[in-house]
Amino acid sequence: MAKQTFCLLIIIFCAACSTTRPFKTSDGQKLPNSIAETRRIKIGGIKQFVTIRGADRRNPILLWLHGGPGSIAMPFFIHYNASLENQFTVVYWDQRGSGKSYSSRIPSASMTLDQFITDTHELTDWLKKRFQQDKVVLAGHSWGSLLGMHVIARHPDDYSAFVAVSPAINWLEGARISYEFTLNTAQQKQDTTALATLKRIGKPDDGFLSDEGAYKQHRALVEKYGGVLHQNLKLPHSQLLLRSKEYSLLDLLKTRKIARLSAPLVKEIFPKLDLKSQIPAVEVPVYFFLGRYDYNCPSELAADYYNSLQAPFKELIWFEESAHSACWEESDKFNALVMEKLLPAKSEGVPK
Repeated sequence: MAKQTFCLLIIIFCAACSTTRPFKTSDGQKLPNSIAETRRIKIGGIKQFVTIRGADRRNPILLWLHGGPGSIAMPFFIHYNASLENQFTVVYWDQRGSGKSYSSRIPSASMTLDQFITDTHELTDWLKKRFQQDKVVLAGHSWGSLLGMHVIARHPDDYSAFVAVSPAINWLEGARISYEFTLNTAQQKQDTTALATLKRIGKPDDGFLSDEGAYKQHRALVEKYGGVLHQNLKLPHSQLLLRSKEYSLLDLLKTRKIARLSAPLVKEIFPKLDLKSQIPAVEVPVYFFLGRYDYNCPSELAADYYNSLQAPFKELIWFEESAHSACWEESDKFNALVMEKLLPAKSEGVPK
């Protein structure tokens, strides 16, 4: 009986450990006008979690769209991009079925691109009303950039600008480029084990993208050769997850369930992904932040898409020491550029 009680207490403790660090003055008092909260909001008919952080709630709203689908990314944004909270009211959102927003009651049929676009717009409306602002700055990483492009294409009046970090552009063409990268690198390094793996799984055109096991093997080689992270992050992913105040241990144990729930969305969207033909133009200023060594979502494809994209204003910025996560690999540069480019000009109120 004592053992059962102890286990129950551990479960309750793990579930309860979820908060976010407040903003305080030098004498330990809460910073006036600051906001630091983790809360549930009903979005798209289900409860979804957001953490909202900012030194002054009157600052412009910055809404992050994390990668995946299904990634737990909030701890990384909060750690590496915390300085943005001094100039923006930053909203970290666990999308439908991800992180703290996962629930076994979410219908798998609701995991569609249209639903995610609707969810994003509904959250945007809620934020605009709560903070009494007309527009939101939107930023997306990887899958979040793909989602963000669809959101600004459908609802341009709600967003003052969009930052696309390492966007997914074309699934099949990206896989071909990634495969050539791993093959060439394996040949240069005389990595016989990798060469045998690549020969066994075959080229993307031979169908390895439809084989989950083969896809994971290839993704592991892209990561091994620096196409996901070009440099080591200051803290390992596992440490950041375990140290996160916003997540409980139980939240972190749901990753496999999250992956299973997100699988239909991946199968629906990525095989037919081609942003160049699907979204040739937008009516919102856009910034592309690309890692020079990104072979997860090859940056050369993103640059090609950027060149053809029609927008009222656009700018591409290269991160020369990054692969797929410039926002974390070169976080100081990233944060400085977001503040330089996205904060409204005092005289004109437009992107600089």
